[in-house]
Amino acid sequence: MISEEAVSRVLASTDIVQLIGRYLPLKPAGRYYKALCPFHSEKTPSFTVNPERQIFHCFGCGEGGDAAGFLMRQEHLNFPEAIRSLADRAGISLPARSRAHTGSGPGQDERARLGLLEIHKTAAEFFRQQLQHQTIGATARAYLRSRGIPNSVVEQFGLGYATASWEELLRHLLRRGFSKKQVEEAGLALPRKDGSGAYDRFRNRLMIPISDSVGQVIAFGGRVLDDSLPKYLNSPETPIYKKGSHLFGLHLAASAIRDRGSALVVEGYFDLIALHAHGVQHTVAVLGTALTTQQIALLRRYTTRALLVFDPDAAGIAAARRCVESLLNSGLDWRVMLLPDGEDPDCFLRERGSSAFADALTQSKDLMEFLLDRKVSGFDLTSPEGQADAVNAVLPLLGAVGNEITRQRYTEKLARRVSLPNDAIIRELNLQVKGRKRDTMPPTLQPRGLPSIEWKLIHLALHHPGAASRVRESVRPEELKDRTLRRIYQSAVMEPGTGRSAVSLAAVDPDTQRVLTQLLATDLGEYDGEEAIERALSDYLARITVRREREKGDELRRQMEAAERAGDHGTVARLQAQFLALSRDRVRSHVPASS
Repeated sequence: MISEEAVSRVLASTDIVQLIGRYLPLKPAGRYYKALCPFHSEKTPSFTVNPERQIFHCFGCGEGGDAAGFLMRQEHLNFPEAIRSLADRAGISLPARSRAHTGSGPGQDERARLGLLEIHKTAAEFFRQQLQHQTIGATARAYLRSRGIPNSVVEQFGLGYATASWEELLRHLLRRGFSKKQVEEAGLALPRKDGSGAYDRFRNRLMIPISDSVGQVIAFGGRVLDDSLPKYLNSPETPIYKKGSHLFGLHLAASAIRDRGSALVVEGYFDLIALHAHGVQHTVAVLGTALTTQQIALLRRYTTRALLVFDPDAAGIAAARRCVESLLNSGLDWRVMLLPDGEDPDCFLRERGSSAFADALTQSKDLMEFLLDRKVSGFDLTSPEGQADAVNAVLPLLGAVGNEITRQRYTEKLARRVSLPNDAIIRELNLQVKGRKRDTMPPTLQPRGLPSIEWKLIHLALHHPGAASRVRESVRPEELKDRTLRRIYQSAVMEPGTGRSAVSLAAVDPDTQRVLTQLLATDLGEYDGEEAIERALSDYLARITVRREREKGDELRRQMEAAERAGDHGTVARLQAQFLALSRDRVRSHVPASS
């Protein structure tokens, strides 16, 4: 467990604008920053970051929280993992993670996950040391030089070397306190068939660490240094590594992708490493699979434009075609580039240089052009039959596109490419999509009612120091009907300063978190100056007073009815006097009774 003091220290050392800016193109909006929300699809930015309060809130889907909460949602981390990741970024040392595998349930899962991250980090460091060893790593270093990979890039990617020994990594990890079972669960060792022990999965290979988007090593790719097979050996999937959910090099490319406004997607490890070595930093690679919807969702966090670079062989074209439907529905503007026959990006760069590669990028095709390219589709668009066949092949793909504007845009491109009237293609497309049910609005996007008086009171108290003291003096927590607002009132208003505390919002329940971040992210713009704030505050407090008196009157009526049934005339008279006094006070206040 991480202490509350440590959590506070980590959050106080984290700038939420810088953190979220690594994932989203934030734009200043007055005192705040805005972006398209990464947690739901939208066209108008409703995702707001408040640097003063160090929180975020989306006014579209209602998600909100602090730096830890954002990292938990964005990277699918749990709370301790998010705090440790933020601590690493801030250079703060936290207590060592537990490697024990005891107990059961969520605690055990957490320890196992942290253990996997720790063992991969330790293995990556061991491989790096082996590569840098004067004699042990000499062959691997020579191989890297032969491929034109400079030392700076070797260090940037954390490249390493696994020796030909059958148990060297295993012995190293056992000495560091990990168990054989943990090493096997991490995919770094395999059990011997005779049950006599285990041996290293990776031997005599150049080791390429695979990291998640925050830079934590989660797997490895190992490349042979000769012509033996298999050329590449990869880590198996584990609880921290699903190859279709990650993009190789994303943690290194994220900043460049945001700066360039686009991403380059390649297939292989060395394709990506070579591109980075030649200054093409906005590049990521898929991990031995066709581009998945999860990987596309990762890209959408950083950019709206992407370019796929595929080998021109049959396998490369097939891989591109397999992911076409996902690309059309991705919300990204895609282009596709097929390199000259027989060349991959690594080979192209070594033989022709970065300038020629930049020129080749300008020859990339729009996604629709790529689909209709004869090399890809096989259709001859110079004949009426070929045109009709091409349209019939592409329309089912367009019919599956959920966004009407995107569908219309691709339809227009299809019409131009096959030289057919746009209206005719649209009629055919409408038949494809006719009857398809419109997507229902997610519950989190359903229209919300107007803020309640309780919400407005707490909102003023959180943003205006003078209002806070008056609200505390006038309203008791138990008078608030909304349980979520009552919890916020007790923690953030009754205790001054709590609304700005570094204690993580991720520790509170989701409903409270969403409402609190909405309160903190909504400024006082609806009030025109101090006088308007004073009038509104007086009105809200008066309404609470009226509600309190009305409820007290209702309670007096119930007590009088009970006393009358019991024949207790003295109590009835006393209660009637109290009720009349309450009514006179209400009349004198001249406050409307509605709330």
